[in-house]
Amino acid sequence: MKFEEIIGARCPICAGPLDQPGICTSCESSLTPRRRGNLVYLGSYRELKGAVRRLKYRGGRMLAPPLARALAAGVREAGWDLEAVTAVPTMWWRVWARGYNPAEVLARELARELGLQYAGVLGRRYAPSQTRRARDQRASLRAGTFYVRRELTAGRWLLVDDVWTTGGTFRAVERALRAAGARAVFGAVIAASERPV
Repeated sequence: MKFEEIIGARCPICAGPLDQPGICTSCESSLTPRRRGNLVYLGSYRELKGAVRRLKYRGGRMLAPPLARALAAGVREAGWDLEAVTAVPTMWWRVWARGYNPAEVLARELARELGLQYAGVLGRRYAPSQTRRARDQRASLRAGTFYVRRELTAGRWLLVDDVWTTGGTFRAVERALRAAGARAVFGAVIAASERPV
């Protein structure tokens, strides 16, 4: 009997018994990468809300490996010629409160799966939390919210985050990366809005 079964842990996706770390075997096998333009994702937020919230708010680092395996399959299928992986940065006090940046944990695991370097090149200036903003407010972030902290050594980047709602965060980070010399920026997230902007 596995540890997860002994303690009665539940899968964050189906709420059934957890038979392995992170996500149950059945849910992991059903994760199918999808594509929308230059974005790879695993499903809608409605479908994957439990996994996103556990990774983000409940110390669910063990979700990163199975999610990264599924995302890596989608990235490989997309055929992007990537050189490096990075993550959307969060504010320092959120990292302090959680103990980690969920997007970075996922990005590091995804980089490992893809055999690419992870580079934490991005910084973030204060902006209100996106989770508490209306959908139309999320679509735009103040110019300069994200910035590149050091010289880029790669031209084609994979940018990782937990959720794509309007694409506002992605576009803001993409602008910062391109201004610093990136030739192309692609995205990978756990969940995407069913109403893309």
